[in-house]
Amino acid sequence: MTSTTGVQPARTGVLLVGLAALLSACAPTSAGGPIDAPGAPHVDTAPFAGLAQCGDQPFVAVFRGFTAEGALVEQLGSSPSSDIYGVRPDGSVAPVTTDLGSYEFGIAADAATVYASPAPAVAPTAALTPPTDPVLAIAPATGEQTLVLEAGDVGAVAPAPDGSQLALTVFSAAEPPGTGAELPVLVDLPAASAARSLAPTAATGRAGPVAVVTRELTWSPDGRQLAFVTTMPDASQEIRIADASTGETTTRHRSDAMIALLSLDWSPDGMTLLAVEGRAPTDAGLSRDRAVEIDVASGRSSVVLRGVRGDLVYSAADGSRLTMLDNSSESSAVARTWSRGPGGRFVEISSSEIGSDLGVTSADRLDIPRCALP
Repeated sequence: MTSTTGVQPARTGVLLVGLAALLSACAPTSAGGPIDAPGAPHVDTAPFAGLAQCGDQPFVAVFRGFTAEGALVEQLGSSPSSDIYGVRPDGSVAPVTTDLGSYEFGIAADAATVYASPAPAVAPTAALTPPTDPVLAIAPATGEQTLVLEAGDVGAVAPAPDGSQLALTVFSAAEPPGTGAELPVLVDLPAASAARSLAPTAATGRAGPVAVVTRELTWSPDGRQLAFVTTMPDASQEIRIADASTGETTTRHRSDAMIALLSLDWSPDGMTLLAVEGRAPTDAGLSRDRAVEIDVASGRSSVVLRGVRGDLVYSAADGSRLTMLDNSSESSAVARTWSRGPGGRFVEISSSEIGSDLGVTSADRLDIPRCALP
């Protein structure tokens, strides 16, 4: 389910051939290589480089969009309010919600249901106990909303590939008062009952949370495992994989406190995890952010893109495409897609504004259902 790649500056007309050649040689580059450089693939303007129609469902992707109106409605943590938006097969965008609910959400593999939990706006007086958040099932085709369950302080929502379970992160209070941890749990669908914890915290004798699971939750394609990012008390982070049946958990990737794991996605073939590592820029102000693929079996990682930050997900059934929402522009969100070449190098093939006609100024939490992967 926070991106800053370089923005290509506007070019003015140049009459002198020599100066034009110099400008061409100094053309800006993207994370995948030179933009429109000689011999480079053409960067199309079709959003997501084309996604497959999901039966009669209206959307092939969903994301969280921010607008000028939402910036006036403050959420917890001084964050602007937001809504869920859907992407049609032709790349156009339409709202799924319109109440500035600042939802955490995930779309089902068949694109027929968006499971979502709204975050409350900042109240005049903050409660001492975590809020109880509803989890809704939203039908994109009709907009109908159905209450699935209520849980304490929901931080992430991810439906299983077969639709039988829903993964959530919920807050679990501890002693002393005011401490606890945000943990991944599973509930059965459609009639959700008692939640089953996947990663109970261990006693450490320290005050404060033992571990806080961030928003990133991603299912393996077979639905047997769930990967998530855990932030430890020292601000280091781990990517963990839990068995959905037994709850047994293993760590597959670690980062220190200077590296923020910004997104997580499981490859369609089940072999790798895709993560974005946010790093401090160089002294010259250059980006050191990068995307890595992590081998699920061994934990070995390899860099596949540099200079990207934010929600990067697989957007092809064979894992050959990656798509990201880029908020480097101050006035719009941009969907960028890269394709993996024969040598394994990713090259940008698609770049297009999304939602600008609806006033969307930035976006995150991109989620593409499995049925839409071409």
